[in-house]
Amino acid sequence: MAMVETYMKTRQLAQMLDVSVSTIKRWVDQGELPATRTIGKHRLIPLSGALRFAEQRGLRTDRLQHFAAHQIAGDPAEAIDHPERVVTPQALARAIRRGHNARARFLIKLAAATWQNAATLADRLIEPALAEIGHDWERQVVDIYEEHLATRIVETTLIELIQDQVPPAANAPMALGAAPEGDPYTIANLLAELTLRELGWRVINLGPNLPLDSLARAVLAYQPCLTWISVSHLNDPDRFIRHYQSFYASVCRTETAVILGGAALTPEIRAELLAAGFGNRMAHLREFACRLRPRTRPQTDSQTTDRLTATDT
Repeated sequence: MAMVETYMKTRQLAQMLDVSVSTIKRWVDQGELPATRTIGKHRLIPLSGALRFAEQRGLRTDRLQHFAAHQIAGDPAEAIDHPERVVTPQALARAIRRGHNARARFLIKLAAATWQNAATLADRLIEPALAEIGHDWERQVVDIYEEHLATRIVETTLIELIQDQVPPAANAPMALGAAPEGDPYTIANLLAELTLRELGWRVINLGPNLPLDSLARAVLAYQPCLTWISVSHLNDPDRFIRHYQSFYASVCRTETAVILGGAALTPEIRAELLAAGFGNRMAHLREFACRLRPRTRPQTDSQTTDRLTATDT
């Protein structure tokens, strides 16, 4: 059966985290710990949110992880002894194929809360699970609607994780990115956004299918410290190379550092491109962002500030 999100009472969570009930209530009331309210105004905390919060705060997570394992594992005893077996690409792909949408979402959120970082979530769970479903579609084991369903489930879950991130500082470095024209895929950009927001960056994700001349204008307008381009699909590699070379000529005099990644970037294509970095995994983007250590610039243009407020997602 499908797995729904588990909600915990304040006293139950306090016992698992070894803190007082009043501390849990304060965290909820201050907006630091996600929660909903019952009709009677009692606080209920989602288990996935509690795990993520505890991990970010350096609180104990063992009791929460064991409790979570009981919620999603077919064999709770095995899951407690071997929690790494609970969240696997095969388990996520299986949940999606069987239509267990809530279970799939919970697996992703549990991994996000218990694993090292968003890049690990991308490289160890999301990418291999979707690759498995894509491979099954190529072998006609699953229908194309199932592949689309898998994409949609992952998209909506990643958006929820992004919305749960702590807002960045006003003077935090900015990153901006997109997928080029003809590339309809969204998940790589969402994973890039989640990875960078987790590191405290302000992020503008311009999404899929964006002409590179438009991306160049966005870079010139916002002056980001980092620009990523995710290239999962190319209809015309030669056209992309020409357009990218024009894009790079437009932005190379700015302070932005361009990083390129994606399955469609073959060694032959990369050889024709200039960039500050190339990556095959989300961990490469994370490492690039950590090492870039860009100089933060305070906002002095009120119009730029207003535009960021309206556009930053």
